[in-house]
Amino acid sequence: MHTWTNTQNEGWFRVAFDRLQIPYDYISDQKLRATGNLRDKWDVILFGPVGGTAQRIVNGLPMRGDPIPWKNSDTTPNLGSSPDTTDDMRGGMGLEGLVNVARFIDAGGLFITITGNASIPIDYGIIEGVAIASTPQLRASGSVIGSVIADKRSPIAYGYGDKLAVYFNQAPVFSVSAGEGFGGGWRGASPASGRPTGRGTLADPDIPQGRPLQMASPPAGSAGPAGQADVPGRGAPLPPELRPRVVVRFAGEKDLLVSGMLAGGSELADQAAVVDVPRGQGHVLLFANNPMWRNETQGSYFLLFNAMLNFDHLGVGAAAAPAAARGGQ
Repeated sequence: MHTWTNTQNEGWFRVAFDRLQIPYDYISDQKLRATGNLRDKWDVILFGPVGGTAQRIVNGLPMRGDPIPWKNSDTTPNLGSSPDTTDDMRGGMGLEGLVNVARFIDAGGLFITITGNASIPIDYGIIEGVAIASTPQLRASGSVIGSVIADKRSPIAYGYGDKLAVYFNQAPVFSVSAGEGFGGGWRGASPASGRPTGRGTLADPDIPQGRPLQMASPPAGSAGPAGQADVPGRGAPLPPELRPRVVVRFAGEKDLLVSGMLAGGSELADQAAVVDVPRGQGHVLLFANNPMWRNETQGSYFLLFNAMLNFDHLGVGAAAAPAAARGGQ
């Protein structure tokens, strides 16, 4: 699926699918608005990467002025061979499309987001237990970053070893929690880290400067079993079957940079890279990394392919997975 605001970056996904002869339908996000029962047509919807806020992506190009066609005409004869055409590029999926996506997931579909468009299911409350953290010190502009396979029982990780180098470009950085009511409105440090102050990495002492040492202890009732920390005042923990499942996690700070530029890596270290979030009978799969970046990241292609092949069995191994892989640090 693409938007009409930008089709450049998701085009590399089409390149990979075409070269590997994987059949697919190529649709715009406007199709979500116009299709009441998406599950009748598709098992998996892959939303290619596109920039902008969740609201801007959902609204699409402003509905101002005359229609903006993308189709064959006397003045644009070459557009007739485009893989998708429209009489009007204005407008996006809208709230109607979001409702249809939620129904699609509830009916057993798999909805996949790539990098920034993860903000859509998070900010609009389609999923719970995941937020996008604020990382003011992080600088990672198109870098190769080390990661570890956090949950080898997940079908998404089938065939992978312990480590994987992935492509990451600045954002998003996910915070994962087992507590409900943890949506896009919160932009703090990861509550799942078990670090009440939100400072430093897992290997650093959690001692706030200039405050009593006991302030570093979790507030009463804020921490459950290992890896299932809750956020104070954020509601009861999600039931196990609805908790986010961290499949891939960025490496520790010392092993983070593989190639490129990196500063402020402590804000990225040990955070979730690939998160599988159950909803209804289906799943939402969030990628912080871009698994198909410019035909150069073949090593991470099968994170996508495994998810597609096993879209209706992604819950396999969840009950037996370590708590830290199910949700939280």
